[in-house]
Amino acid sequence: MFRPDLHSHTRLSDGALSPTALVNRAAERGVTHLAITDHDCMDALDEAREAAASLDLVMIPGTEISTCWRSGQTDREIHIVGLLQDQHDAGLDALLRHHQHLRRERVAELARQLRGKGIDGVQQYVDTLDCISAGRNHVADFLIQQGHASSKQDAFKRFLGRQGRLNTPAPWCDMATAIDAIRSAGGIAILAHPDRYRLGKRQLRGLMDEFADVGGSGLEVSYSNLNPDVLRYLAEQADSRGLWASVGSDFHTPETTWMDLGRLRQLPADCEPRAVWHHPDWPSLNAA
Repeated sequence: MFRPDLHSHTRLSDGALSPTALVNRAAERGVTHLAITDHDCMDALDEAREAAASLDLVMIPGTEISTCWRSGQTDREIHIVGLLQDQHDAGLDALLRHHQHLRRERVAELARQLRGKGIDGVQQYVDTLDCISAGRNHVADFLIQQGHASSKQDAFKRFLGRQGRLNTPAPWCDMATAIDAIRSAGGIAILAHPDRYRLGKRQLRGLMDEFADVGGSGLEVSYSNLNPDVLRYLAEQADSRGLWASVGSDFHTPETTWMDLGRLRQLPADCEPRAVWHHPDWPSLNAA
């Protein structure tokens, strides 16, 4: 049975599992084609491929690049998933390493601001992690562990989010730069989880229009915990722009069972022919 999951994370970014553990869990869950899409990072792929070699599981090269999109007078962080790109492409690697540097700078700035509020130890905590692309989620974990926040939602609301006391936007590249890097590396650029950016319908349509205009290839149409009506809407939006439809759980941890690997709604029947696994540059999936 064909069961793809093209959006997941390991502890090399903000996931809980090692690449090997993630691959094993995906196989146990019946996933047949898996993309690890760590934030601004592709370093999990070699270990994952080795772990998948003895399993009935096809590994798809992937990453999730943070970008900045201006909506009106406000900058929005938008995530672009890259699939099938060459992990050793020099241009893409340079962009990912630069973003990893920006992430380290952001964590350092958050640690500095927290020290000013009497909360110390963030940097030391992050430095102990088996992580290449550190981010605000790791700072949130620290705040929860130290009793300064009750949950991730609480940590972002009070400290780390757009309205939080420590809001520190990162100077990510724009969408066109990320898309160009993915395409130059032979990959397919996908707009990740479109309904999670808290945009009105007009703004969301504007985002999808601009994404397509600057060379984006696909749209995540099915992902975890998605309302069926929204899934249908996204399928229609992908079709109207000639975008490929992708699917992915956005798995981070086994604790969030509603976002477990392979836990996805099927694409609508009229959308399936535009599924990303039918892309002409994706022979491994076409042959599966």
